Amino acid sequence: MRGAPLVAVGLVLLVGFGVMLLFANGDDGSLPPTAQPRGATGDEGALPEPAPERVTVGHEAPPAAPRPPAAAAPAEPAPRAEPAEAAPNVVLRVRDLATRADLAAFRWRFQADDLVLHGDGTDGAARLRLPPRQTGRLLVEALEHAPFVTSVAAPADGTPAATIDAFLQPAATGTGITLLVRDTALQPIPNVRVDAFLLAPAAADGPWHLGAPLWARRSAAADGRYVLPELAPGDYGVRVLATDADGKPLPLLPFRRAFVLTGSSGYVEEAVLEPGCLIEFDLVDANGAALDPAQAGAVQLQLRPAGGDAVARLWTVRDGPKPAVAVDLLPTVGVVTPDQALAAGNYEFTVAIDGRQRVQQFLTLRAGQVQRERIVVP
Repeated sequence: MRGAPLVAVGLVLLVGFGVMLLFANGDDGSLPPTAQPRGATGDEGALPEPAPERVTVGHEAPPAAPRPPAAAAPAEPAPRAEPAEAAPNVVLRVRDLATRADLAAFRWRFQADDLVLHGDGTDGAARLRLPPRQTGRLLVEALEHAPFVTSVAAPADGTPAATIDAFLQPAATGTGITLLVRDTALQPIPNVRVDAFLLAPAAADGPWHLGAPLWARRSAAADGRYVLPELAPGDYGVRVLATDADGKPLPLLPFRRAFVLTGSSGYVEEAVLEPGCLIEFDLVDANGAALDPAQAGAVQLQLRPAGGDAVARLWTVRDGPKPAVAVDLLPTVGVVTPDQALAAGNYEFTVAIDGRQRVQQFLTLRAGQVQRERIVVP
């Protein structure tokens, strides 16, 4: 029986040794913790993922940390209200003078200084939007009718629209102006630009071509026969310029003549265009930069026959989208030319700035050529 006590003592020692190992490892009976993962590498802006929730045996699990609220989506901007289209301020009514009936189709054109507006109308009516408080000339045209011309003062915004009644007189047969345009070899000129000027009494001998035309139109006719639109009775100046198919002037002298229309008379006129010279001036300062009147001051230009009197001229710069013109002045920066070809011969060209002469140069213009001169203005 001595072996039984020895076995019991051995069991006791074995259990005690296991308890010592348990406390030596520091394990308090909880589940082993889970390793906390690292944030994603290479993404500095990413937050580390939260560690899994730790659960302790025999204790209530702590509540999970509240997650940050999701970022609110940016509010969409309120749609911008589009500006309302400006209301028409002129109501145009167009009728036949004889029958008082509405005209089925017509055209209108409004001009005030350099501003030109145009459009079409049907069934005797058109609603126009003209610059408020602007005064200009209104031209109304229709087939087989003499045109109607009147002065219009556009009403200010916020005031009632103005109503204009235009009564167009039926055109008489056999009236108007027909031009047969040829060169000195009697060859037809296939492309022209025609300017029509409404003349004041006793203005036929003056420089009426320097003013604003009633209308200016390009036309093409292989046979050189051009029938001008109907004109109401009155005095008119007509100028014809030869152009190429794109509207660029040719070195041919213009045709100019005054006509008196009575409503019962007509003209068939032969217009012979002689060779001339288109002279272009490239004006530069001492540094070679294009002369700019906005910087230099008013630039006065004079091109007169050598030994002759001064001649008023309309100068044109065509470098921009729309030609700029001025009488005896450089209208803007760019290559400048008289608005029509000149007769061949010797000329004196002068440039002055604010009344002080800077350039005096003598030139010889050659017939049938486009001539370009570079002028340095000190």
